[in-house]
Amino acid sequence: MKYLTPNKSNSQPKPESSPQKEPKKAGTDYLELLARWIVALISLPVIFISHIIAQFVTPGTPGYKLVGAIGFWIGTLLSTDSIWQVLFQGKPIFPWFEQEWIGWIGWLQLPFNVLFWISFGISALVQVMEARTLRGKDPQQALHEFEDSKQYTLGTKPTGNIDLT
Repeated sequence: MKYLTPNKSNSQPKPESSPQKEPKKAGTDYLELLARWIVALISLPVIFISHIIAQFVTPGTPGYKLVGAIGFWIGTLLSTDSIWQVLFQGKPIFPWFEQEWIGWIGWLQLPFNVLFWISFGISALVQVMEARTLRGKDPQQALHEFEDSKQYTLGTKPTGNIDLT
């Protein structure tokens, strides 16, 4: 086997290039750095608040679940008022748009009223059914199902007379 001997150009170590000298910073560079710091300092509260809000609107985060739970319970309580009035002929729980309501003493008595808990349970079931119906459904499919359920049409018009008496 023949060994190749390096020629002179390859055998000599290459002198390392001297490090390039950094250009001295001009006054505009310092002004730019100062401007960046000022912008960062001014935007810090906004960034902080946006990170907090992101915890409440990003799916899967604890804040998102908390907002969902609060919305569920408030919606259930508002719906309970309607069921309470319609099914059990109770006085309105909330004073909005009402001349007469249960009052603050009535609120203290509500937890001991079985009919209130029945209406609360019905309301919670309605909320859960609505959520399961709407969650995860393709909007086009939901629209199609809604349009189908909205109007029922007969294949042919009825030919007989209808006696309403």
